[in-house]
Amino acid sequence: MNEQLNFAEKSVQVLTLEQLERSYHENMPDGQPVGGIYHFQLIREIMQIFENCNLVPMVTEIFAAANRDSKRPGVTVLPQLEERYGERAIEAHLLRRVYANIELHADATDELVTCLAVAYHQKGIQVGIGPMVRVCHNQTILGAKDVVANYGCFVDMKRNEKPTVKDILAKVDEWAFYYREQQVIRLEAIDRMKNAEFNREDMLRTIGILVEKRINHDSTSSYLHDRATYPLNSAQINEAVEAMMERLEIYHVTSYWDAYQDLNSVLKPDRMDIPQVLPQSLALYACLKEQLS
Repeated sequence: MNEQLNFAEKSVQVLTLEQLERSYHENMPDGQPVGGIYHFQLIREIMQIFENCNLVPMVTEIFAAANRDSKRPGVTVLPQLEERYGERAIEAHLLRRVYANIELHADATDELVTCLAVAYHQKGIQVGIGPMVRVCHNQTILGAKDVVANYGCFVDMKRNEKPTVKDILAKVDEWAFYYREQQVIRLEAIDRMKNAEFNREDMLRTIGILVEKRINHDSTSSYLHDRATYPLNSAQINEAVEAMMERLEIYHVTSYWDAYQDLNSVLKPDRMDIPQVLPQSLALYACLKEQLS
């Protein structure tokens, strides 16, 4: 693993948990972490919760991303620390936009491994849990009960309270405690999608719904605007639907699960804005589930 980070060359860099911990720690004037907890500390505490339940957590990837926020950019390089540690040294980087995948290996199969997605960024903290498809590395979020955030990014959850870091960790603890019974529900949802036929007519209806949701969200019309997160933006629709069209051209019919994976393939932290990954993943599942109802 490279001991330097070069965000000028690539806006998303991959690093280990140990390297993330070595990056510069941003504090409030009173010495407390900005956001109530450091990114690496959040990841370690979540891992410990699942370790306590013998679910064998393992960090597989951590992404750090730059963005152009003028007040609190995703990445800040501190020249005084570069002088001490060297040019582009990890220790000289303040990282505010981080996404981690924590896999749970207790019941992993060749097809699926349950994964915790942890997003830590300027807006707040998001955590989600759901099966990850190994072959295409797609994270799935199968319902609003499987996500939590300390700011209003999940519109459909209709939550008025503002969870603290402690509340988020309590929710994670609940996921770990009820993991096995909730996993049965998740696998049943996957089976329903696998057993539901998805044909060209379903594809055309899905494309129309995706485009409508994107247009409504972006519209300035008071008659059309819907603040709920869209599943995919225009560029994502073009790319993901092409893969789905190709599958149907070859096989003529597929399943809702395979169609979901084609659409979900573009929702990855190294390909989009990190705060949008989990909300859009949830919105995409909700869109397809509604069609199956």
